[in-house]
Amino acid sequence: MKKTFINPVFLVCLFLASFNQVLEKVLGIFIPIAHSYLDDFLCFPIVLTLGLAAYRWHNPQYKLTAWHIWPVVLFYALYFEWYLPQTSAAYTSDILDVLMYVLGALVFQRYINRSSTDLQATSLKNS
Repeated sequence: MKKTFINPVFLVCLFLASFNQVLEKVLGIFIPIAHSYLDDFLCFPIVLTLGLAAYRWHNPQYKLTAWHIWPVVLFYALYFEWYLPQTSAAYTSDILDVLMYVLGALVFQRYINRSSTDLQATSLKNS
C-alpha cells in the first residue's frame, strides 16, 4: 500500500491539484485553462489511487479492473456534468470536463494502476 502512495505520477497529480487550489482559494489567482480543466483531469489519478491503496491493504499486487474504473468515471460524468447542472445554477455542464475525466482515468490506468510484477516486466523489456 505504501508504494501506491509514492508513485511519482500520483505525487505529481496531488502536488498539481494542491498547488492549483492554493492559487485559486488562497491567492485568488485563476489560470483559465487550469481553472476549467486541471481538477477534472487530476481527479481520477487521485481518487482511483486512494481506492487502489484500500485494495492493496489486503493484496499488495492488486490492480483495479476496468469494472472498477469506468463505472466510477461514468458516475462522476453523469453526476457532475448532467445531474448537478440541472439542479443548481452553481454548476455548468461541459463535455470537455468529461474528456478530462477520461484522460485522467487513462493516466491512472497506464501509470499508476500497476503491480510490481508489471513494473518488473517493463524493466526487463527495456533492458
